Amino acid sequence: MLLSVQQKYILDILRKLGCVRRRQLDTLVREKFRPDLEISEVRMDAMLRQLRAGTGDVRTDSEFVRLSGAQPDALRLEAVDVMLELAEGKPEDFTVRVERPELLRFSWGKSLRLFTVAELSAPIHSAVEILAHRKRVVWISASGIAPEGLTLPPKHFFAARLEDGSHRFYGSNGP
Repeated sequence: MLLSVQQKYILDILRKLGCVRRRQLDTLVREKFRPDLEISEVRMDAMLRQLRAGTGDVRTDSEFVRLSGAQPDALRLEAVDVMLELAEGKPEDFTVRVERPELLRFSWGKSLRLFTVAELSAPIHSAVEILAHRKRVVWISASGIAPEGLTLPPKHFFAARLEDGSHRFYGSNGP
């Protein structure tokens, strides 16, 4: 089966993430190919339909696009949301081949700033210490709210989930 450049990119995203929210996939694909190509909802539906029929490995429903066998991971999906917010929908590259408490690493911008999104879980201090050497870490939690008394190293942030699904970022007070 011959795939378009956009369909190859969709498969690349799915191979990395396994499962992605439809709106996340739409943002990644649209921003990657803008302004050269406008990808409408109709075009995206057609590309996904062709991938489903041609590969037999792509599954779609109203909320998710995934490879068969992949299940939604709420924290990883939230890490993708954080990445899309910080990179304005246009990360240069990203990977989920990381070790816990990391969930996702991505780069963006002309200077290729590297960010890590990690899960903040108990015990809090040991989780923060694990990644204290990383330059920029965005911490998220299953509850979406920061634990009381959380202190972070310089250039570390906590992403608090808002009701609309976006995030408010709180940083450290260090240099």
